[in-house]
Amino acid sequence: MFLSKGWQMRSTEYGIDDLFLKRFSPKQFVKKPLGEKDLCAVLEAAMTAPSCFNEQPWRFVLGEKEDFLEILSTKNAEWATSASMLMLLCSTQTFAYNRKPNRWHAFDSGTAMAFLIFEAYKRGIAVHPMGGFSTERAKEHFGLMGLEPHAVLALGYTEESHTMTPRLGLDEIVIDRRET
Repeated sequence: MFLSKGWQMRSTEYGIDDLFLKRFSPKQFVKKPLGEKDLCAVLEAAMTAPSCFNEQPWRFVLGEKEDFLEILSTKNAEWATSASMLMLLCSTQTFAYNRKPNRWHAFDSGTAMAFLIFEAYKRGIAVHPMGGFSTERAKEHFGLMGLEPHAVLALGYTEESHTMTPRLGLDEIVIDRRET
């Protein structure tokens, strides 16, 4: 899938699926278009994510690569040009059924993004989410009335050599208040 010289996988103590251990965010993509069937499949995977009251507040904005490059930070725009495609993840901030604020919209959208990322990796497609972009320019450029932009996603195929970044241990991310 993403194996090349210099690539190494993270390790697991409890036998989790390699899919989680192989995931990384490349900055180098090979010139190869993303097929429509694969694009629809990763978006469909995102569609199946859980959300508060099944609201499904996420929205994926598709467009021309140049349009996304205009809203990215200079540094991100430099490497993102090699991606097969770019898309924008946004969300609605209110519940459809009562128009009250949905304080979970960003959380739910992040979950949908994770579902998209893992389906992409199953298909040999790499994804690099980026927060380095102008949300105001995104709103103006794409006419995002009532949508909150969260991330620009670069999708494509990679042969990038990569040393996996270390992860914090369970003892560093879990606060266990159970009585033992």
